[in-house]
Amino acid sequence: MLAAENICFSYNRSQLLQDLTFQAAPGECIALAGPNGSGKSTALSLIAGIAKPDSGQIRKEGKIGLIPQGNALFEDMTVQDNLTFFAGLAHAAIPRELPLSVGSFLNKKVSSLSGGMKKRVSIVCALLGDPDILLFDEPCAGLDILYQEELAALIRELKAAGRTILYVGHDTAEYESFYDQLIFLSGPKPRLFTRKDLSGSSCDPAEEAKRLRAAYRRLCEDPDSDVSEVCV
Repeated sequence: MLAAENICFSYNRSQLLQDLTFQAAPGECIALAGPNGSGKSTALSLIAGIAKPDSGQIRKEGKIGLIPQGNALFEDMTVQDNLTFFAGLAHAAIPRELPLSVGSFLNKKVSSLSGGMKKRVSIVCALLGDPDILLFDEPCAGLDILYQEELAALIRELKAAGRTILYVGHDTAEYESFYDQLIFLSGPKPRLFTRKDLSGSSCDPAEEAKRLRAAYRRLCEDPDSDVSEVCV
C-alpha cells in the first residue's frame, strides 16, 4: 500500500507540489501526468525518500524499486556485473528467467548498449528483490513502440502479482492499458481521476484511449477545466 496526504514541496521558493493526496492499493497503478516542470519526477523522489516534503505525510508498506529517468548503471561493467551489484544491494538472487530479453545480452558492456537496452537493464535491476512498490520515471522517453508494448505487458504482469506502481509518462498511449488512477499535476492543485472518470461508460479499449487523450489535451489547455463532456 502507498499513500500520500497533503504533500507540499517547494524548490528555490517556487511551489512545485501543493496538497498532493492519493492512495494506491496492491495491484494498482497511478499515472502522474502533466507538462514539463509540473513536479512529476519530484513526486517520485519524495515517495522514494530521495527528497523530503515540506509538509504532509507519505505512508508506504514494503520495499521500493525506482527506475530513474536517466541512466544509473555502471557503463564500464557488463550487464551481468551490474545485475550482480544491484542484486547484492537488494540481498537478492538473480532469477534465471529475466524479463524484457535482458538475458540475451548479459555479457555486453553497458556502454555498448542502445538506449532501449539500457532502460531494459535498469528495469530488471529495479525488480531484483521483488519490491512491493515500483516507481517508473518516464521509462519510454525516446524509445520505440515495440519497447513500449513490451513494458506495458510487463507492468500488467506486475500489477497482477500485486505490485503497486507509480508511472510518470508524457504520452497517454504509454499507460492507457494499465493505469487505474491519473493525477494531473498543473494548476493550483493536483487533480485526481479514476479510470472510470476518464473512460466514461465505454468498455472499448480504443474508445477509452481516445477519451483519455481528449481529457489530457483539455487539462493541458486549462488545468481547472471540466473534462466530463469528453468522457461521456
